[in-house]
Amino acid sequence: MNMSNILKVDLNPAQVILSFLLAFALSYLWATVYLKTHSGVAYTRSFYLTLILMAPAVAMIMMAIGSNVALSLGLVGSLSIVRFRTVIKDPKDMLFLFVAIGIGLTAGANAWLVGVIGTTVIGLTTVVVSKLSNSRVSSADYILIFRSEERDPWNILPTQAQKLVSWKQLRSATDVDSGKDFEYTYSVRLASHTSPEKMVAEIGNGKIRQVALLAPENHLDL
Repeated sequence: MNMSNILKVDLNPAQVILSFLLAFALSYLWATVYLKTHSGVAYTRSFYLTLILMAPAVAMIMMAIGSNVALSLGLVGSLSIVRFRTVIKDPKDMLFLFVAIGIGLTAGANAWLVGVIGTTVIGLTTVVVSKLSNSRVSSADYILIFRSEERDPWNILPTQAQKLVSWKQLRSATDVDSGKDFEYTYSVRLASHTSPEKMVAEIGNGKIRQVALLAPENHLDL
């Protein structure tokens, strides 16, 4: 067996450099789409960096393997002993990761036109769909917690305060002072153009105290 054929790569330095530059450029563009369309309170910095670095890494592997069967089998064997334990909570993040891998594959396989057109089309589609979905969703769901001496505190709220909530559901009512004080927990959906700060300010009065408005876990992607 000729050992020089095992490590032979049918690429010149110019192709390698162009493939890496294309992978970096397209992955940075795709990561920017992730930032612009992310719906959480804050984006995950580690995932953002992963999107940028994933494509060049995959491109390097593709260029190293090429059509070499020995290297491809070695890659499969090495990956079989590696366990990835990172849990991706949002299915949309999985899509971003798959596209980043696809960018690396097209860059490493010299299918540059496919990578450019594919990233552009998918990126524009993602931005448009994100804007359309955001325009249709008027508000987010929250968890409202407060204390009151009233047995039915929602009915004593001013009409203006009740209009700030488009939907509500009682989750729990806890007696915290032997029938003299109760803690209520509601799932609420704020009305259109209603901020959490305005909701807390309007609902708090002498009969309703210690008002807290919490965002669910799926809105707190830190």
